[in-house]
Amino acid sequence: MVSNPDKPGRTDRGYNRKSDLRYSAHCPGIVELTFSDRKHFIALTGAIVNLSVTGCLFANDEMPWASLDGSGPSDSLFEIISSRCGIYIPWTNTYCTGEIKRVGSFIIGIQFHAPLSEALVKHVASLEKSGKRRIRPRSTRKYNRILPIAIKRQLRQARAAAQQEHTGQA
Repeated sequence: MVSNPDKPGRTDRGYNRKSDLRYSAHCPGIVELTFSDRKHFIALTGAIVNLSVTGCLFANDEMPWASLDGSGPSDSLFEIISSRCGIYIPWTNTYCTGEIKRVGSFIIGIQFHAPLSEALVKHVASLEKSGKRRIRPRSTRKYNRILPIAIKRQLRQARAAAQQEHTGQA
């Protein structure tokens, strides 16, 4: 494989993931993507379906580009979406940042900036798929839609309030 200098972490054949131990998972999550124009973002609700200490695969069937015709991921998505993203795992109250390594019609491959603990990864992977473990946001208009960046601040404030509430109840 030949490294692609224009897109760090990518090769001419695609994403070259590390050989970390990966766990099968089905845990709800939220991925925040910012567009390159820095004026818009999207917070996608979905599921973490594959997880390691260094990264994960995030699945969502409501991505705006899911209906685009094509046989594979579009390189043009890398031009309009910033490679930096945030991921939130509500059942463990974990928020981390990462780099997008690949984008498909229904999957986003993310490499974390800082590794997660092995115990946290095993805990998330052990969560059983259940109707109770679904994300049902109070304000659905803020998710799975392209929105102005100003709304992102409101989401961060709501997440901080939820974290304070969670730690206050513990």
